[in-house]
Amino acid sequence: QPTKPRGAVTILAFQATCGEDCTRGNKHDQSWNIANMAAALDEHFFSHHGAYPLVVHHEDLTDAQQQRISDQVRSSAVVWQRVNFSVDAALPKYYDYAAVFRDVNLSHRGGNLSSPSMRGTFHGFGYRTMCRFYAALVMFSPLLLQVDWYLRVDGGDSRITSAWPKDVFAHLQARHYAYAYETISKAASSSRLDGALRSFNQANPHLKVDAALRLPFVNSRGEYNGRYYYNNLEVVRLHVFRTRLHWRLFMAVEHSGAFMHGPTYKQNLGDADYRSMALPYLLNASQVFQMPARMIPYSHPVPWDLPYRHASHCVPELGSTVCTQKSSKSPLQPPRQRSPHSIKRLHTPATARPRIRSSRSTRLTRD
Repeated sequence: QPTKPRGAVTILAFQATCGEDCTRGNKHDQSWNIANMAAALDEHFFSHHGAYPLVVHHEDLTDAQQQRISDQVRSSAVVWQRVNFSVDAALPKYYDYAAVFRDVNLSHRGGNLSSPSMRGTFHGFGYRTMCRFYAALVMFSPLLLQVDWYLRVDGGDSRITSAWPKDVFAHLQARHYAYAYETISKAASSSRLDGALRSFNQANPHLKVDAALRLPFVNSRGEYNGRYYYNNLEVVRLHVFRTRLHWRLFMAVEHSGAFMHGPTYKQNLGDADYRSMALPYLLNASQVFQMPARMIPYSHPVPWDLPYRHASHCVPELGSTVCTQKSSKSPLQPPRQRSPHSIKRLHTPATARPRIRSSRSTRLTRD
């Protein structure tokens, strides 16, 4: 009998309690989206393939918002990790604050970099901090340190559309994969990334870099060409990214300033760009798997307020028990109520899940 993987699904929540810049002209704040994503995961994944915990990283979800989300997960449970993306907590001292402010302040109401960027503006401080977070820092999140795998999904403008035919964690573990993605996309190149990798290679001349993994992402001169694994949906074997080699690589790119600055003030290095160029240092081509679209039926991006079509779950408006959503399959039932303790504990058999506990707030400045 194969050992059940120690996996978790993780979401990074957009701020939800700061008014118009949290909703950005949409009807709902993001707690509604995450509650619906939790319902979809429960309906299409957890109920079929096991009690993998849902780890929600968030800055400001209230107890009521957390409870609404937890109520949607019946086959597993939700655990919470508070993060601090404020500029004072999240920007390391080796960054030039004045230069960062100059690049992003026009995206933020009143120049407040700790609030979300305004609707219709370019990527602000929060987005650029998110790129640093998913590039490497998330691997050391206290809750994820308790598991071996994570599946990343987006909590806002994404939808899971139907049941998953496979336990994706078990499928990858049995075949000795360490990274999985669905598609490759293309954006912009990054001279800062190129410079950081060039210096890293010169300082580590004996490192082996997998040529087959690297080939799709470089031009004829060996520079990053702007193509990337579209990692809004990705499955990661975490020990690969907790190595000393990966941390040194991340810090080389981090100190280049690439995650905060790009060729214009509207651009920065994304975590997907970084992931695509980092994997050849860590894995070989046989350890990376391109998932067929039917393996995880997932759509991104979609409009934030696009209705969800659950067959067995109901997400009422905050403070209400009335469901207005419609299902094409069967009538919706209100979610069963749980005790407040379910926010911080997993209510699944000990033999069916990894031990994972809720944690206090974590900072984003690993030095």
